[in-house]
Amino acid sequence: MIKILITATNTDIGKTYTTMALIDAFTRLNYRVGVMKPIETGAKSIPEDATLLLTQAKKYNQDFQDITTSDICPIQFALPAAPYVAKKKQKIDFQKLKIAANKLSHHCDLLLIESAGGLMTPIEDDFIMIDFADFFDAKILLITDDQLGCINNTLLNMRLLKQYHKKFVWCVNQKSTDGSFEAVSLPYFQREFDSVLTVDSDIITIAKNLLSL
Repeated sequence: MIKILITATNTDIGKTYTTMALIDAFTRLNYRVGVMKPIETGAKSIPEDATLLLTQAKKYNQDFQDITTSDICPIQFALPAAPYVAKKKQKIDFQKLKIAANKLSHHCDLLLIESAGGLMTPIEDDFIMIDFADFFDAKILLITDDQLGCINNTLLNMRLLKQYHKKFVWCVNQKSTDGSFEAVSLPYFQREFDSVLTVDSDIITIAKNLLSL
């Protein structure tokens, strides 16, 4: 069972968008793809991200037809905040997450696990989002945005991943169409890295790179 933790340099970068694109990409690579959103905050009526993910998964994986949003998103909080804050006095039931992941693993060959927030987002006193990589024994995809400041945010997240001795793939979710990314940030990325992959243009390459980790 292949598991991939999908995280980002900050909130609202495009984790759900990228995860949905990866469902299509891995399906084209002949994998039965499943999804999981272990914790979702801001779920006042329904878990919106988990609902989008499940709808996409069901389009591609017939074995997910009877899976529910509660199956892929076992822990939900109404407050749109870091899980540590959103849970208030509750304790995160990590065993519940283990059970959910095990159930989903019977319905897929590859499980995409979307984090809530970035790598340092707190969950419990002794558990932050990056710890889910070990918890689920998952590979890591880091998504960065294309806005001014993305160089700093990307390098900080990469340094953290290296401090934790994690191998990872990174990509850019490019939203801007005015050429600002190409003018302001891309020149540095091209100098510093062998390649700069974007979600919309290189999703199959991103998927293959994750498989090769």
